[in-house]
This record gives sequence, structure tokens and C-alpha cells, in this order.
Amino acid sequence: MQTIKITVLCDCNSHDDDNSCPGQVEHDLPARMFVCDRCEGNGAILNPSIGEHAYTEEEFNREFSEDEKVEYFKRGGMYDVVCPECKGKNVVLGIDDDALNPEQKKTVVKYRRAERQAAQERANELRTMRGEMGIF
Repeated sequence: MQTIKITVLCDCNSHDDDNSCPGQVEHDLPARMFVCDRCEGNGAILNPSIGEHAYTEEEFNREFSEDEKVEYFKRGGMYDVVCPECKGKNVVLGIDDDALNPEQKKTVVKYRRAERQAAQERANELRTMRGEMGIF
């Protein structure tokens, strides 16, 4: 069986000696392969240096030839790069929720909650940074 290692903040109530808290605890969990969410299983994504730029319709029509427009939207086209998540393999290792025991399920809930919170904090920081730079 495949496993994946996750790290969660330690629940300090679970230690016999309060001085022995490591701060974070690693858990090996059952895992399986999933289709990559980032590239939707294609192994490639639009180059972020292009994809992160918002083209107006007018700008897009002015800057791209008809062939370039087709390539822009084509999976595996000339503007794509290897997916950084799956490294072009189309699949990634993830937690197998169906194989978790009850204790592991609690750990995964805690882990996913912390991941969502961290993602929200990163998004808030990015919004603040863009606002300070005058980019809305």
C-alpha cells in the first residue's frame, strides 16, 4: 500500500511530559494516485507568465495571430509548460480517504482545516500586497 506523509500541528494535550512537545507531528497515511487538479490530467499548463496576464479581447486580438490564438487555448500547445504539480505525469499522490481509520480521519480533518486557513491567509496577504501596489 502506498502512503503519504503529512505534518500537523501538535495537540499538546497528548503528551505525558509538557516539555516534550515537538510542535509538529508527522503522520503516514494511506494514499492513492489522483488525476492532477492543476493540469486536469494533461501534464501541462499554460505558462504562468502568460496565463497570469489578463488580456482584454481587444488586446488579445491585436497581439495574437489566428494560429497563436488557437495555440493559446490548446492543451499541450506552444504556450504550455510541464505541470509543476505532477511533473507531467498526469497524476499525483494524495490521501486515500476510503482507507483511513477513525483516528486518521480526525487527523486529516485537522490537516485540511489548517491547509484551508493557510491558503486563505496567503490570499489575504496577496490582496493586501496588490492593494498597496495599486493593483486591484
